[in-house]
Amino acid sequence: MKNKLLTIVLAFFFGGFGIHRFYLGQPKYGWLYLVFCWTLVPFLIGILDAICFILMSRATFNLKYSLRHVFAKKFEDEEALHQASFDKLREEMLMQKIAEMKNKELIQLFLQDAKKDGNYLPRTVYARAKSIIEDNSTKTGDTLD
Repeated sequence: MKNKLLTIVLAFFFGGFGIHRFYLGQPKYGWLYLVFCWTLVPFLIGILDAICFILMSRATFNLKYSLRHVFAKKFEDEEALHQASFDKLREEMLMQKIAEMKNKELIQLFLQDAKKDGNYLPRTVYARAKSIIEDNSTKTGDTLD
C-alpha cells in the first residue's frame, strides 16, 4: 500500500526527477520527468503534483494508487477461503473414514500411519479418533448441557 505522506515528500523534494512517479508504480512518467529534468519543467510539475497529493483525500489516493494492492489482497483472501473450504472438506472426509473403521486397532494404525507419513490431521479428527480408541463414546460437536 502506498504512503500518501511519503509520496508528497518525494514529489516536493525530488519531483523534478520523477522519483514520486517511480514510487507510485508509474515508471513511464518517471522516465519522462528524468529525461526532461534539465528543463526545470518537471520540477514545477513535481511541486504541482505535491500540492495535488496534499489536497487529495486519503481514500481517493488509495483508490487511485493502491488499487493493485486491493486486488492482490482480495485474491489472497479468496485463496484463504478456498483453502479453508478444502480443509473443511478434508476434515469431513477423514471423520467419515474414522467412522467407517470397525475396530480400535484400525484407528490406532491409521493414526500411526498418519504420524509416520507426516500427514497433518485436523485437531477434531485426531480428538475423535483418540476418543474412540479410549472407549469414550462422546462425539465432537456435542454440547455439554
